[in-house]
Amino acid sequence: MSIARQALYVSRNPLSSYLLPKVSLQPIHLNQGRQNSHAVKDGRPFRMAVLGSGPAGFYTAYKVMSSIENAVVDMYEHLPVPYGLVRFGVAPDHPEVKNCQDKFEEVASSPRFNFIGNIDVGKGLPLASLREHYNAILFAYGATKDRKLGVPGEDSLKGIYSARDFVGWYNGLPEHAALAPDLGSGEEAVIIGQGNVALDVARTLLTDVDVLRKTDMTDYALATLLKSRVKRVRVVGRRGPMQAAFTIKEVRELLNLPSVSFRPIDPSLFPSNVAKLPRTPKRLTQLLLKGSSTPAVSAQKSWSLDFLLLPKQFHSSSADSNDLSAMTFSKNSLVGPDAFDSSARVEPADGETTFPTSLAFRSIGYKSEPIDGMKDLGIDFDERRGIIPNDGYGRITSLSSDGTGIPGMYCSGWVKRGPAGVIANTMEDAFSTAEAIAKDWESKQPFMAGGQGWDALRSEADQRGLRSVDWADWKKIDAAEMERGKGKGKPREKFASIHDMLRPQAGHTVPDMFTRALSRQLVRPCASRVFSTSLVRSADFTHVVIGAGAVGLAIARKLAERDGTSTLLIERHGAVGTETSSRNSEVIHAGIYYGPTSLKTKLCLRGKQMMYDLCEKQNIPYRNAKKWILAQNSEQHEGLVKTHDFAKSIGVPMQFISLDEARSREPDVLVREAVLESPTTGIVDSHTYMSYLESDFQSKGGDLACHTSVEFVEPLDSGSQGWKILTRSPSSSEVSLITADTIINSAGLAAVPLSNSILPPSRHVTPYYAKGSYYSYSAPMPRPKTLVYPAPTSGAAGLGTHLTMDMTGAIRFGPDVEWVDDPTDLSVNESRLPAALDEIETYMPSIRKEKVQLDYSGIRPKLGKGGAVWKGNGDGFLDFVIRTEEGYEGFVNLLGIESPGLTSSLAIAEMVDDLLYR
Repeated sequence: MSIARQALYVSRNPLSSYLLPKVSLQPIHLNQGRQNSHAVKDGRPFRMAVLGSGPAGFYTAYKVMSSIENAVVDMYEHLPVPYGLVRFGVAPDHPEVKNCQDKFEEVASSPRFNFIGNIDVGKGLPLASLREHYNAILFAYGATKDRKLGVPGEDSLKGIYSARDFVGWYNGLPEHAALAPDLGSGEEAVIIGQGNVALDVARTLLTDVDVLRKTDMTDYALATLLKSRVKRVRVVGRRGPMQAAFTIKEVRELLNLPSVSFRPIDPSLFPSNVAKLPRTPKRLTQLLLKGSSTPAVSAQKSWSLDFLLLPKQFHSSSADSNDLSAMTFSKNSLVGPDAFDSSARVEPADGETTFPTSLAFRSIGYKSEPIDGMKDLGIDFDERRGIIPNDGYGRITSLSSDGTGIPGMYCSGWVKRGPAGVIANTMEDAFSTAEAIAKDWESKQPFMAGGQGWDALRSEADQRGLRSVDWADWKKIDAAEMERGKGKGKPREKFASIHDMLRPQAGHTVPDMFTRALSRQLVRPCASRVFSTSLVRSADFTHVVIGAGAVGLAIARKLAERDGTSTLLIERHGAVGTETSSRNSEVIHAGIYYGPTSLKTKLCLRGKQMMYDLCEKQNIPYRNAKKWILAQNSEQHEGLVKTHDFAKSIGVPMQFISLDEARSREPDVLVREAVLESPTTGIVDSHTYMSYLESDFQSKGGDLACHTSVEFVEPLDSGSQGWKILTRSPSSSEVSLITADTIINSAGLAAVPLSNSILPPSRHVTPYYAKGSYYSYSAPMPRPKTLVYPAPTSGAAGLGTHLTMDMTGAIRFGPDVEWVDDPTDLSVNESRLPAALDEIETYMPSIRKEKVQLDYSGIRPKLGKGGAVWKGNGDGFLDFVIRTEEGYEGFVNLLGIESPGLTSSLAIAEMVDDLLYR
């Protein structure tokens, strides 16, 4: 039987789908392959980049390396660890499914294979950079977004989770390690959706924790499940049992759980003559009709499959309007010539039903998302279907073309066909793509030019501050995880943060963050400082910086330079710079808007030069792009003259350029009255900048605690005896009490609430949150090379919807200003687009409106709704607040740190150091 036919057989036999390793795959031989005269091009072998290290990527790589003589594959993965869905999506109590890793190990052992982990192609390494170094690029990444129900209460109530997030949480996926689901608020749980993932969630909630302890489920998930009060689980679907997507194996495992009963299904939902059904649906029907051997009266827990119900609304609790208390479903009925056919449709029926529940999981499917830079390669992404358009064999096509393939571009797996099927289906799909690649190569179809692949890109990655992980590094992580699990009777204890994953491959063990940090303090001498030193030798840390955005990173790095001190940087998210710092325009500002005496002016001017110097010295990507401010009428022109004169008074170069020169340099930019140019404005790769700060901070001996929230801060004798800080890990609910000589509040969006929790009510501040939407532009033209800003509006909270760009030259517009109450509300508001387009058209009328799309949003912490631009005394302009607090020794408070916070970050760090030590 051929490999492809074996895969097809496996995919059609659900019981065998978990025995995938028994499919015999031929070993890869270095000098064996499809013998053809096109094995090399221009003296170089075929070289392919694979984006994604899950089953789709590995199986396609295996087949290509077996089919094309001397083919070389570079596999890129954004995490430091491989295997994708096999590691993070397979249920921990299904270890047999993970046996396919043996084949992946064989693939990775070939000298013609390179694993390049911890490299995020698109966000870290531009996708366009790969084009000139490979003959082909294979997109083989999975689905990162789950589909929503779109019913009232879904986004506002606590207790509603994505099944994908929940599975990632208990499997140690870093992005979901901090999920901390509340399983202790009630005894009822509802799961919407009836696929295998939904049943995995149900089984996890109902299984004895002592059974799960023997798996590779994370310790923090086990601790949460141990406290679970869930006793009854409903798995709800909109169709009937004959149309459900779960497999026999999943149902059987749930029915066989000890001390768990199953509520019988209405027999009318099944055909009267079960014996006439095809083999697989007959076995499934018989299993469901038989039910569980555990009677309800003696069961400790129970579950049910509820059919023909369509979600209508989530209801809040009368005790707390933020909590989920129940869910209402509308009833459906089956229609068509055969209501028991697997393709039978449903239509609304009369009636509703409501289930009480404090816990709900959404499991109705997933979607892949595009990688940044796809459009630069001519790739359209089908947002509706969540796939890359292709010919069915993996050749990527354009949505707007006649189906002609894009040379050298291929896809496989879920991003090719959608998130469906088991691993065997993925293998079959991967083989079909690999066969298409081999056929195209042999028949001399157009490919990309090719090159040295990762060997050529490594230096660019280094310049961007990216830290790659190779296969040998992964094996160190693998060994460390297995060693961690050995003492607990588990196959492994996974690292659930990228930071911890990277330490074993650098030769470090990973003890508890605070244990590791505190152990170093015992041997450190003291440093002189102006605050009290009465507890210098007993405090756990000299400095605790709260908030690891660009400013917090810069402060922590600066303080860590001081000999004899210890610095802890606390971040509530799983990675640094995930809030305001990663959701901005990445502009290095000139410092011309903030008045003669403000901190914003002082720190922006100083920070700008420090930023340029650091980027130049450390090879952090930046560009002195220059900036134009446009006046479209005489009144705006007068304003630009004042801006020019002010800039001159503070030593910032500015110059007016003629309209003829403006039209010559940027013919697509419309300006009617005047152009004021700022030659010192630029752009920076903020992610690489923050990665450098993080790395340099840790190289100086600083300690970073991610996934750590600050519960409260208490001064000891008004701070003269130090500070007490209670922290909590959301992923494990572990609480730590630490002490520090000083605390620095650099918490960004959370800075005002933290400050208010420390200071008396008379000194409380009201936070304001300005959400700004950013808009991408997918058309190739126009493409200005200069940043373009409209003339600022007096009293406005922002600088208008301006044009900026990233380091690849891709332009974007924004931000606008929308006042919001919730600092976590990062949803993009489609109603903002028309106004943004109107403003963009005032300076770029040739823009193709249909190519401007909502991209992302960011929220700026403000201290009021005053103007972003200084217009004179009493104009409501809002400055940075950076100060020590009277009566609270050793406390440095940073409030309202928004634009130009990124530009000013190094100077702010210098100022904080001065406040503490001079």
